[in-house]
Amino acid sequence: MSERSASVMVGAFVVGTLVIATAAALFFAGGGLGHTRSSVVMVFDGSLRGLTVGAPIALRGVTIGQVTDIDLIVNAANAEVTMEVVGEIDQTAMRFEGQLSERMHDDLVERGLRAQLNTQSLLTGLLYVQLDFHPEAEPRLAPTLAEYPQIPTIPTELEQLRQSLQNIDYHGIAENLSRVADGLDSLLSNPDTQALPGKLRSSLASLEAAGKELSATLEEGRPALNSFLAEGRTTLATLQGTAPRISESLDETMTSFDEALDSATATLLRLEKASAPDSVPRRQLSQAMQDLSLAARALRSLARSLEEHPEALLRGRQEPES
Repeated sequence: MSERSASVMVGAFVVGTLVIATAAALFFAGGGLGHTRSSVVMVFDGSLRGLTVGAPIALRGVTIGQVTDIDLIVNAANAEVTMEVVGEIDQTAMRFEGQLSERMHDDLVERGLRAQLNTQSLLTGLLYVQLDFHPEAEPRLAPTLAEYPQIPTIPTELEQLRQSLQNIDYHGIAENLSRVADGLDSLLSNPDTQALPGKLRSSLASLEAAGKELSATLEEGRPALNSFLAEGRTTLATLQGTAPRISESLDETMTSFDEALDSATATLLRLEKASAPDSVPRRQLSQAMQDLSLAARALRSLARSLEEHPEALLRGRQEPES
């Protein structure tokens, strides 16, 4: 074999090796045998600065694909600018339970599957596509020329904050603040308002003077009040000491009265028997006996009341509460 033939064979071997290696790299990069990948498209309104081809696509933090293409589309008719991001989803990165259907993508979108741009690192500023479920966000599908299934997008948190700030009626707030300031100025410049501190100080001075007068009056009346209380205590003590004797005297009086009443009753009975039944003296005697009986009961009731409530001699009879 000549030297030239050997060189050709070596070159062919090297070229073949490179071709095989390149094909193998492309094969394994594409997922290998039986590897299933599906493409999706997402349309964003905000800036894509920081999003590059090859950026991860994650579902709740788990990487399931990558960005394969970013297209900036300008509509010549209305000058609208849209950004289409094409991604490739690796189905082997997920485990499915049950039979997959052709409506799987539509079902996920109906359940709230949305795409949102998030930051990979604050240092680099690179972005990635975060997929998650936001059922409260209405699915907004933008017109696109891509033939892939579309995943609705939602603004980033920063874009949502910016939109909220843009929706604030700053002009109305400024007008309200201006009206409030005018109202405060009118209130503070009112003569009645300006005179209010002086009136308040005068009222406080009057209250202070009234308090001092009340204190002085109480100090002046304290000796008389103390004397009255002392006299009351002395009188009550005297009454408490005298009440038993009064009760005993009443008992003795009632005993003597009962004896006299019995004697008078006996005498009246003898006189009643001696007089005619329908005579005027007999009727008068009966009335006298009734009056004596009522007087005896009244005296007994008085004695019991004084015995139970001796202070009644000072306070008098108390009317019962209705």
